[in-house]
Amino acid sequence: MRLLSCLALVITSAVLPAQDFDFKGVPADYAIVFATASSRGLKISDSPEAKAFKARMEKTLAGLDPSTKDSKEMQEAIKAATGIDLESPDNRIAGGVSLDAAGDLSGGLIIRARHDSKKLSAHAVAKKVGTLQAGAIKGWNGQELLASLSDELAKAAKEFPAPVTAAGAPASEPIGVFDLDDNTLVIAQPKEAARIIDLLKGKGVSYALSSSLRPQVNATGRPYAVFAMNAAKLPATPELTDSGFQGAIFAMGENSSDQVMKISAYFTTKEKAAPMAMQAQGMLAMAPMMLAGDPSKPETAEEKEMKALAAEFLAGVQPVEAAGNQVTLTAKWDTLKLFGMLEKIVAIGATEAKAAPQPLTK
Repeated sequence: MRLLSCLALVITSAVLPAQDFDFKGVPADYAIVFATASSRGLKISDSPEAKAFKARMEKTLAGLDPSTKDSKEMQEAIKAATGIDLESPDNRIAGGVSLDAAGDLSGGLIIRARHDSKKLSAHAVAKKVGTLQAGAIKGWNGQELLASLSDELAKAAKEFPAPVTAAGAPASEPIGVFDLDDNTLVIAQPKEAARIIDLLKGKGVSYALSSSLRPQVNATGRPYAVFAMNAAKLPATPELTDSGFQGAIFAMGENSSDQVMKISAYFTTKEKAAPMAMQAQGMLAMAPMMLAGDPSKPETAEEKEMKALAAEFLAGVQPVEAAGNQVTLTAKWDTLKLFGMLEKIVAIGATEAKAAPQPLTK
């Protein structure tokens, strides 16, 4: 739980318009890529309502997991050591992963956030963080660097899973943090980090969002997050070939007072797309019936409220669209209502967690 809380702190602080998506540095051969854009001025994260929502959520989570009480201290510790303001609406991330025939993943993350490189280096040296090398760029062992920032983050670092390697294979390289300049950090294993750094320096071709995908992204209003998958870069399987699946795009954006989500899947032909459209629409049609459950069985107040919330969430999902080889799902929720739904879900979870039997302690 502590690890998840720490990761949530970092990720949600970076949950961030299409013109700001920057894929430079992301290898073009990645099967899955993602990027966020500046959230400055967006109701979802840079508004009085968003700040009030975050404060209420932090209070609720602190009652559920005592370690989250130290989130502010962790943020201050990170800022003191690196100069990074995790709550800045201008923070952005980009990255992706590739998958080889054996199912092994490789990839990297680019963090574009204003920080103090000298302060970061001095901290790493003072804490005796292990060094790594990506080409000519020196970096630091990511797990050790995380552990050096605060006691809570040190506990979180211990929960990271150890890399698994096949018998007789060389030990997997640790993930490193490589500081390129006061605005750019690369997080990846050294070999992959070297590739990303070369691309950031203009050596090679980075991933670019194709013109065929941009309309879906821009249709969300002011997009702040995008995720794309290219099936041609996934390991070939008979099932994948038979499906005709070519790829997918997920985008989140803000249009006036609404949060808009679009998910589109692409297939080789209209005929290959049709089954997916029918299945998706069938699931949406069945969802209300599944929510109704068995009327003969008694329900707790929490179960009734969760059903009501699920129904409210589903009300924002529009009918599936099928156009040629493309299948699209669109959803739209009022921002303040979405805050309210999320807050209720967390509150119910906290109530149930408190009511659950606690593990015995010596």
